[in-house]
Amino acid sequence: MKKAENSQKESESISGTQSIERAARILREIASYSAHGLRLVDLARQLNLKRTTIHRILMCLIREGLVMQHPTTLRYMLGYSLFELGLTAASQFKLREICEPCLERIAKKTGHTAFMTIRSELDAISIARADPDPTKPMDEPAIELGVHRPLGVGAGSLAILISLPDDEIERIVSANARRLGPYGKLTVPLLLQLAREAQETGYSSHDSRMLDGLSGVGILVRNSEGAPLGAISITAKGKILSPEEKREIMTVLNRESRILQNQIHKANIDLEEYSKRFGSHHLIN
Repeated sequence: MKKAENSQKESESISGTQSIERAARILREIASYSAHGLRLVDLARQLNLKRTTIHRILMCLIREGLVMQHPTTLRYMLGYSLFELGLTAASQFKLREICEPCLERIAKKTGHTAFMTIRSELDAISIARADPDPTKPMDEPAIELGVHRPLGVGAGSLAILISLPDDEIERIVSANARRLGPYGKLTVPLLLQLAREAQETGYSSHDSRMLDGLSGVGILVRNSEGAPLGAISITAKGKILSPEEKREIMTVLNRESRILQNQIHKANIDLEEYSKRFGSHHLIN
């Protein structure tokens, strides 16, 4: 009798854990498509789960305010409760406020908009930015703060991608193949080519083939122990950066990355959550 009860409890525990894991996967997948949202059929295909299973979890997430459904397109998007939770959690992660002065200096010295980008599984997210003229901020939806982009899209994102082993780079780029369409002329072969070029030069750069009308340069930022943490980069609108301009920008980025690393060390805050984004648990299964 006790064996049967224990077996039932264990089964319920596994079932509950599995539901939480699936809900987390659904939220991350929706986040990857930002404001556009996803249809039920898209979620089922991309997560390899039954529609009935996903629909049941979505209804629960909607009731809790973590997901909402567009009244016209019927696409699922992140809910307002996640926004509230994000605001509450933000105070625990000081990286944004630490890097903002650094980004302001980069923007003033280069004359281009500067970004701090971190990794989130198969994606990259810009968490802070600074414009050379705050009264005239760059208006580009593709590089807005908080927008999930496939890892490798954008200078900072590409700098993060090339810090990974070659086999992982190929797996990530292949996994994101369906999502590259909206980004310039970007394809899997082209992104892999840009990654190889960046590895050879030691820094990432891109032109309008990746993001229409935009050029960028980026460099990896490491924590005080040398582990990858994120990337700082600049984005130039409506111009092609010459080799000389790239070298000048890289001088600024290298200097600021060292300053930022020292500030992170002095702040003595726990950045494990940022650094572990580069860990093995983010490999594609």
